[in-house]
Amino acid sequence: MAELLNRSPVETDEFLVELEQAAVNMAWEAGKMLTSHFSGPITVEYKDERQSDPVTDADRESQSFLINKIKESFPEHSVIGEEDIDVSDEPVSEFAWVLDPLDGTRNFSQGLPIFACSIGIMQRGKPVVGAIFIPWPGTDGVVLHAHSGGGAFKDGLRSTSFDRRLHIPAASLPDARRLIGLSGGFSYGFRFDEPMKGKVGETRQIGSIAYELSMTATGVYQYSALTGSLSIWDVAAGSIIVQEAGGQVLIGGSKSEPISWRPLRAFSDEWETNPPSPSELHSWHKPMLFGSPNVVKSVASAIRPRRRLSRQV
Repeated sequence: MAELLNRSPVETDEFLVELEQAAVNMAWEAGKMLTSHFSGPITVEYKDERQSDPVTDADRESQSFLINKIKESFPEHSVIGEEDIDVSDEPVSEFAWVLDPLDGTRNFSQGLPIFACSIGIMQRGKPVVGAIFIPWPGTDGVVLHAHSGGGAFKDGLRSTSFDRRLHIPAASLPDARRLIGLSGGFSYGFRFDEPMKGKVGETRQIGSIAYELSMTATGVYQYSALTGSLSIWDVAAGSIIVQEAGGQVLIGGSKSEPISWRPLRAFSDEWETNPPSPSELHSWHKPMLFGSPNVVKSVASAIRPRRRLSRQV
């Protein structure tokens, strides 16, 4: 650990490049696993009695592959994953990998090709590397990836037509004609102030947060307002990719009305003095906004909790 803490800025950047390339390679391999399962028989189980939270053999195979590769290449790093995780109370290491091996399991299990494999890396709680595999028309899939200070990119496997740097289009205000991502339960817990009436945008809810953040980073969505039960593995990779594509990421931090939003710097503000445990990170849930900076600022100023639920927000 001391060796990592004593790295020079140049050495740190070189290490982030190394981590990014490793995450990209893992995302490709895990993505190929997922697509190989997609058209075949899939075993579906449920993690809850209401059968609202499915898990498949593809989820578990993908996560097992990712964990084994990380432990083989970076044994000193912590791993936080959604499926079959060993939730301990020991502090996580300086670098922590945050995995969603298959985001959009219900889509995947029912034949809808909108899903993702999300790999994020945090350094002392700050998202510094991200790689997200998504299926893409005309290719074997694409991986969106970034590291802190290095820009964001979208790479197509065996295709140069999709290899490009990502730039979120600049805009002053939300555009009613453009697509946005909203959480499925947004209208139950939140509302927009009157000034946003007719300017919110064309809402899409596609069942995969990592896929939605990929659409935000590519500029397909002008913003995403995610206010449901977000987990850290939903957003760790997408946060750094959106930021490196020129976007803004805000996190909601209070129960006040209006919500108090602040720029995302880290998923744990007390890392230096009190590093969190995997168990604490596993229970992380907060609302977040992603998109073009001025648009996100405008949206943040207009979101209000509904009064009947304001004490729960």
